[in-house]
Amino acid sequence: MNRLLGGLLVLASASLAAAEEPGLKPSYSASMGSVTVGDQQLYRLSLRPDIPIGKWGVALDVELFIDNQGGISDRGWEFGTATKATDTFLRKLYYVRYGKPQDNTFVKVGALDQVTLGYGLIMDGYRNTLQYPGIKKTGLQFHRRDIGGMGLGVEGVINNFQDFQESSALLGARVSAKATGKLELGLTYVVDLDQYGGLVDGDGDGYPDAVDAFPGDKSRALDNDGDGVSDDLDSDDNNNGAIDADPNSGLPGAIVADLTKLNTDYGDVVFPVDRLVSRKRPFNKEQVGGDFFSILGFDAAYPLVESSQLKLKLYGQVALLLDNNDGLTLAEADSQGVQPGNRKAKGFGLGAPGLLLSMGPFKGQLEFRHFQKDFDSNYFDNLYELDRARLDVASGKAQSKDARLNRDQTLSGLFGKAGTNLGGMVDASADYQYLTGGDDPKQQIHANASLSQHLLESIPRLRQAQAYYQKNNIGVYLDENGKKDGFLDPTPDTFYGYLLGLEVNSGVALCWDTRFLYRRTALGVLERQKVMTIETVFTF
Repeated sequence: MNRLLGGLLVLASASLAAAEEPGLKPSYSASMGSVTVGDQQLYRLSLRPDIPIGKWGVALDVELFIDNQGGISDRGWEFGTATKATDTFLRKLYYVRYGKPQDNTFVKVGALDQVTLGYGLIMDGYRNTLQYPGIKKTGLQFHRRDIGGMGLGVEGVINNFQDFQESSALLGARVSAKATGKLELGLTYVVDLDQYGGLVDGDGDGYPDAVDAFPGDKSRALDNDGDGVSDDLDSDDNNNGAIDADPNSGLPGAIVADLTKLNTDYGDVVFPVDRLVSRKRPFNKEQVGGDFFSILGFDAAYPLVESSQLKLKLYGQVALLLDNNDGLTLAEADSQGVQPGNRKAKGFGLGAPGLLLSMGPFKGQLEFRHFQKDFDSNYFDNLYELDRARLDVASGKAQSKDARLNRDQTLSGLFGKAGTNLGGMVDASADYQYLTGGDDPKQQIHANASLSQHLLESIPRLRQAQAYYQKNNIGVYLDENGKKDGFLDPTPDTFYGYLLGLEVNSGVALCWDTRFLYRRTALGVLERQKVMTIETVFTF
């Protein structure tokens, strides 16, 4: 998605917007309101100083969370270890920047709202702010264009410095140059060192929070029967009234033998023991070797028309999947808590010929695409931080994104994108992909719209209004009745939301930031998740 998605995380704070204009004085804002953190709704107080210094800009976000019992949470204020102290410091930093995105030199550390490398076949609209403010990531985005006046350029992205602690960061880089005449060449490489790094593990015990019965306690994790007693202390993990005496009970062999003997001597009714206990084996990061995945791409472009009113560029791009051989047997997958079916992803994608058009307020893109085997476009998109790896809530099994790619298909079709500023009033854009060649057409749609600042100034009290919608892999999901999803039916690949800001008094605004995602419950039912922030923002 375009800059709309980056803007929605600013929470309508006028002070944060001010940092994009050099020469402005420091400004400050404070906010208070309800926010979604994981599955909880907490009250959040935040102070946001924004300090522009020439080409530099610093925006902080100092916050305090209060639970529904009135207690103050230690979220973002933990100093017990060097890692926690570093995370605490980084949570206070919204971003530090040098320059602006349109400048030849631009560097930003902190929240990344919109990152595209090249023409978007590999990385398009990536952001690390999807779960903000519940989860804050501190990343890096930079570019340097026209180095030495020779048409050379370099740009890059790091999703989250904290991820380096577990060797699971997402890294991207691109170099570009002008070859002969007007011909432009580019080379892009993006790698996720471990896709399982996207699974949040708050207490660092290896079990992601979604399958950890005690997500705030590193000494405890699993509770197979949900009775509130961790499995390592529970003598009856499946709550059937019999003492566990199976090989996975954790008891020494001699004790298991004695328990079994007592059961034999006195009978099952008198002293029942359970020698075949059914337990879940959820995913544990410490039991797997990670899941490396990368894509290498090359592109070339030639401007056909260059004028103040019309720009037309012909381009082509190709990308190749580079995956590790992470195939697992059924037994290995079960023991590691990984869903079966992992294997080495292979294939390439071609986007050529393509045309980029800019004509006044209208921008357009049209591209022929051809994908072989497992390749999929926009792999690193704005939902990637959630899609890197998913957990099945019922089984606790994990599945990385590359394991969900289309398998051994040849697809061809068109991708188109159009955007416009309607009379300086509304910014809107949409893109659509339609490829055929498999059992079903491969479709995706993204759309967004926002009122311009010019129009907002003419509407009393309204300070921000934006909405967006995204759906990938249309028509490939089955509901509980075995019916495939329709064009706009919700699926785990659906994401939409809105941002609305209303001025209630001078320097005081009420802001709604609401995002909707979908996931499967333990019963296999699709459940809508709402990530909501309602805040009163004071600017002074």
